[in-house]
Amino acid sequence: MFTAMAERSAAAKKDPPKGGARDENRRKLIDAAREVFAAKGYHVATVSDITRKAGLAKGTFYLYFEEKKEIYYDLVRTFLQHVKDIGQSVQGEVKTPQEFFTRCEQAAGELLRVFIEHHGLARLAYRESGLDSELEKMLREFYRDIARVEADNIRKGIELGLFRQVDPIVVAYAHIGMVERVALGLLQEKDPPDPKHVARELLSIAFEGLRRR
Repeated sequence: MFTAMAERSAAAKKDPPKGGARDENRRKLIDAAREVFAAKGYHVATVSDITRKAGLAKGTFYLYFEEKKEIYYDLVRTFLQHVKDIGQSVQGEVKTPQEFFTRCEQAAGELLRVFIEHHGLARLAYRESGLDSELEKMLREFYRDIARVEADNIRKGIELGLFRQVDPIVVAYAHIGMVERVALGLLQEKDPPDPKHVARELLSIAFEGLRRR
């Protein structure tokens, strides 16, 4: 504990690198933390593990982050924002049912690809969800926000005449639960199926129940 405090104090006396060097060091730390947390889990991983993986001095860590928890939150926050951005990509400039379906297929495929390619981080976000109140709040806000995004997508489908009249927010949470469980389940597979195939299957299940009769 006292060693860590001393390293923070020493780091605080130094100015962090300027411009590109600063950005590069921060990127190295974040990339290293992603791998270390995925391999060891949050509780076992240490700042030393992260800086060793990044090829940087331990004191450099404290030029960018106050503690281990801060870089972990940064990783989770970035991952969740990426998921929200994918959901929000569906509606942009969509004017026809075909455009809507194409966007949905692209978004679903991209979402599954992100979960598979960043499986370690995806598991971390859910496995450590009980870490503390700050992370729980982050996840609550994420679910609320992504449900609103999906509800807007469903309203767009209704507007285009694709879907029957339903309660968008109820259906949104149902879709989120389905996609989440499928994605997390696929993370356990040694040889997961192609994301595009899974996306088509999910859309078929989700949209068939909403189809306008």
